[in-house]
Amino acid sequence: MALLSGLACGQAQAQGESAFPVRPVKLVVTFPPGGAGDLTGRAVAKGLQALWGQTVVVENAAGASGAIGAEAVARAPADGHTLLLGTAGPITVLPFLRDKMPYDPLTDLQAIANTVNIPNVLVVNSKLPYKTLADFLAAARARPGALDYASSGRGESHHMMMEHMMRVTGVKLNEIPYKGGAPAALAVASGDVQASWLAISTAQPMLRSGQLVALAVSTKDRVAQLPDVPTMAEQGFPAYDYSNWMGIMGPARMPPALLRRIESDLQKVVATPEFSEAVARMGSVARFESTEQFTRAIRESHARHKAMLAP
Repeated sequence: MALLSGLACGQAQAQGESAFPVRPVKLVVTFPPGGAGDLTGRAVAKGLQALWGQTVVVENAAGASGAIGAEAVARAPADGHTLLLGTAGPITVLPFLRDKMPYDPLTDLQAIANTVNIPNVLVVNSKLPYKTLADFLAAARARPGALDYASSGRGESHHMMMEHMMRVTGVKLNEIPYKGGAPAALAVASGDVQASWLAISTAQPMLRSGQLVALAVSTKDRVAQLPDVPTMAEQGFPAYDYSNWMGIMGPARMPPALLRRIESDLQKVVATPEFSEAVARMGSVARFESTEQFTRAIRESHARHKAMLAP
């Protein structure tokens, strides 16, 4: 009887896991609609929805540099029906910018799989006299702290990219935080601020229209979407290499079988031509990393930002 009971329980558990998802899944994106983070989340949701035959709803939870959305997922049931599009900001940066966090990103959230890497581009308003990186840096050195830059939120990737650039180049700029990349791009285009690091998908329409000028890309190699824009290394700063990652995370303590199921399905989504093409249009690169690889990358990112930001 005990053996039969154990078998029945095991079968019921297996059936429950194989039936996942049993209701709509919520994918929390910590960015407002329209930017690269939002569009990446929607590409992931579309791919998972096709695999699962179940609705995957993108919920935009912008604000507090991503902490609002990350906390909501950390506190959700660990049943796979609430997931997070995780980025460096609320996971590996914010802990060093706040005295107290409402969640521990390394213990309250579970890395599942990375999905994309995102090169970025340094832009300035086209009405300014800065047409090269050297022009911009010379102006910044002439007036330390007088030039403003837009970030996508304090602690977000664009803030960190500029902090890293200031350390590497020795200039001093003043941060003006916005709620996402799209508002930051508009601030530069309108002349409210002078510069910003932006996702390529966010910057490209304004680069084409002539509102913005591209000065450098953030990665060690040039990017296909902006082949004429030099890297920071090409312009004298070989130590600069910075790209953002966006991967799927869930609440801690997810059952191992469920974790592997979602990881495997994400690998299938990232491998599709549709996903690669969708993220390429945003200036991103489809890149799958397993749970183990993604967990390691997050811990490395955490250590890197601790070295940059911790007192």
